[in-house]
Amino acid sequence: MHMPLLSRARFLAFLLAALVVAVPLAIAPPAAEAAVKKPLDIVKVYYDPPGRDYSKNSEYVKEYIQVKNTGKKTLTLSGYVIRDNGPQKFTFPKGTKLAPGKTLTIRSGKGKNTTKTKYWNKSSYIWNNTGDTARLYNSKGKLLESCKYKGGVKKASKGYVRSTTTTAYC
Repeated sequence: MHMPLLSRARFLAFLLAALVVAVPLAIAPPAAEAAVKKPLDIVKVYYDPPGRDYSKNSEYVKEYIQVKNTGKKTLTLSGYVIRDNGPQKFTFPKGTKLAPGKTLTIRSGKGKNTTKTKYWNKSSYIWNNTGDTARLYNSKGKLLESCKYKGGVKKASKGYVRSTTTTAYC
């Protein structure tokens, strides 16, 4: 089959135009995934306060986890749950609210709950010094976030968040 010269020129021009559009799309890096916006975020696990791990409440309460409201509305956290890798479970008390941009601290050990600090009310440490996983669930039991750390890991990796010898940054 013989193509007339003018048709061949049009075909080549069309092909060239298609390549000019297609090639940059093919070699461009993939678009970054949109950041997942979650209204409640685990921001810190203070798992190994300095000093020896004595078995007393005054030491237990030095250990804590912090959550932050990253949304634009006040959150009602009644029934939300935080768990570790073991049997430890903290359920936010009825009426717990967290304003936008505010942080709530949940301390191991026993104490009097306030609007800024809650207590597990257990006679023990919660977070393992060598590594653990903090999991946050909504009041319906849906996992919202998981923060896995290994004690002293300076750089975050696919499996672990960045941590120091005392603190995991989620």
